[in-house]
Amino acid sequence: MKQFLLAVVAAAGIAACGSDSSLPVATGKGNVRAINGLPTSPEIDFRIEERGLGSLTYKTASTPSNWDDLDYLFNFDYRPPGVLVDPVRFATEALTVKVDTVHTFLLWGDFSAPTITLWEWPERVFSDSDTVFELRVINSVVALGEIDVYFALDGVTPVLGEQVATLEPGEISDPMDYEGDTYITFVTPAGDPNTILYESPPAGIVARQSQLLTVFEGDANDTAPVTARFFNNIGSSVSLPDVRFLPTRRFIHGTMNLETADIYDDEAVTNRIYAGLAFGDATNDIEVAAGDVPITLTAENNPGAILFEQTYPVSSGSRVNTYMFWAEDALRSSALAVDRRPVETEARITWFQSTDNQQLVDLYLVDRGETIDEALPRQVSLLRGFLAPPLRTVAGSYDIYITVAGEKTILDGPLPIDLALGDVVEAILLDRVDPALAEFRIIPPP
Repeated sequence: MKQFLLAVVAAAGIAACGSDSSLPVATGKGNVRAINGLPTSPEIDFRIEERGLGSLTYKTASTPSNWDDLDYLFNFDYRPPGVLVDPVRFATEALTVKVDTVHTFLLWGDFSAPTITLWEWPERVFSDSDTVFELRVINSVVALGEIDVYFALDGVTPVLGEQVATLEPGEISDPMDYEGDTYITFVTPAGDPNTILYESPPAGIVARQSQLLTVFEGDANDTAPVTARFFNNIGSSVSLPDVRFLPTRRFIHGTMNLETADIYDDEAVTNRIYAGLAFGDATNDIEVAAGDVPITLTAENNPGAILFEQTYPVSSGSRVNTYMFWAEDALRSSALAVDRRPVETEARITWFQSTDNQQLVDLYLVDRGETIDEALPRQVSLLRGFLAPPLRTVAGSYDIYITVAGEKTILDGPLPIDLALGDVVEAILLDRVDPALAEFRIIPPP
């Protein structure tokens, strides 16, 4: 298979190149972007010299940008928890940008020892009369080994010999032209069309664009072990979850104003998906159908006693928490996606503010045994009914305190917690019988 690979280098370092004393003169521009295929990486800042080109979370790509055909250093940085300046530079790549050329970096492998692969190819120019799009396929998943990729019209199944690419991890296919239409993608082990590793939903693709179909390892936010995304030449992306795996919903009971409840996912209230959800408890991840899902909460073992009804739009491949809380004298819910993906450079705490008695609270995270007398809160004025932004920190032994917003009046704490790098902790703040107190409760993993 013909490759456009220019260089595969360990990200441990490339020394900066020297420059001539005379200033170079640009003759045109080339196109540059980067894709983050590192499953446990923090958010990565992609830079040309010191100018930012975009922030890359896992499974995302920077927006393609045009640069003069000169020599540059492209840098990859990240910020550890608590670092506001002087980010960590973990890779640098020297590149001479070429005129009318697409330059694509793929970061893949392990974040602690990443590999950066660079491909170059001529920039495709389509005419107004073209009815085709250009496709390339990338395999970023080390664990899959060599794979076959099938890309065909919706309704076609894999047949050995009809694969459009056979790729080792870190490889890209040759370019292929397809008529604008609706297509489906399968990934199988090389030479084994009967073992489906991934099946995409039907995807309608219009003509006159260049597409990168990138295969990724699924993470804790995905319902499947393999997923994929399209990235086109203008920076748009489309997520393609594996259609064989249903989306999930998790329900968290956060108010004393709701009795212990059963949960149903059909309008007739006949399909009970969870029995006996009590105050302060959480369900596991429950598989539900994609589309508009009617959720009904009833009194325990009494489907005729309806306590709450709501229809939720459910996207394929998604994992969402639904928090039940009380606000403005009514039972309410909030359906939110919580980032569960472990990041190997940090620990993370995410929590939902569900107290009826406290509209605003502050959170302190201090070293074990320390008081909050001289400490500043790590999160301030968290409003009832809202999910706190992730609190990122380094590994250590800590105490958590919750206080009235703007005060040192303790509602809960010290709550000891030990955190290791990669930990993802979910929690909810609950009322106690005593309205002057609250409970910061860790939610067990699903």
